[in-house]
Amino acid sequence: MASFCKVSVVAFFLLASGPFLSSPALAFEANEQDFSLASEPSSSSDQDIIPPALRHYLFQCLEKLGEECRPLFFARIFIGEKNEIPTSCCQNLVQMGDKCHTAITNAVISRPEFSGNATLFRTRSDETWTTCSRLVETISPGPSA
Repeated sequence: MASFCKVSVVAFFLLASGPFLSSPALAFEANEQDFSLASEPSSSSDQDIIPPALRHYLFQCLEKLGEECRPLFFARIFIGEKNEIPTSCCQNLVQMGDKCHTAITNAVISRPEFSGNATLFRTRSDETWTTCSRLVETISPGPSA
């Protein structure tokens, strides 16, 4: 239980706070097609903060994911806990969409405290997406032909 509380607190402060979404030496490319990290950081401090459009997009994504689900996904992807993700949280993730999921993952990975394990985190993120997508597909299959 203590571990879950720590994860909840960390996830809340990292994923739900404005300061997490802004950081010196980060540059984000924000356009309608791509909410991923830009390839080269900007040197201008005015451009180092995530653009308002991307910030708004990330907050919308986090809202769709749901307050009760955010810490579970954070713990699974970034801490490596083998927690069970409730079906309702998987439904939120899939409904939120892969684009949002990837944007959130990239935002967390862009932080210095997480960037050293980017490959591991992306792998866990992909595994989590696949697991949830399959689960949601089995409980609500598409229209039959």
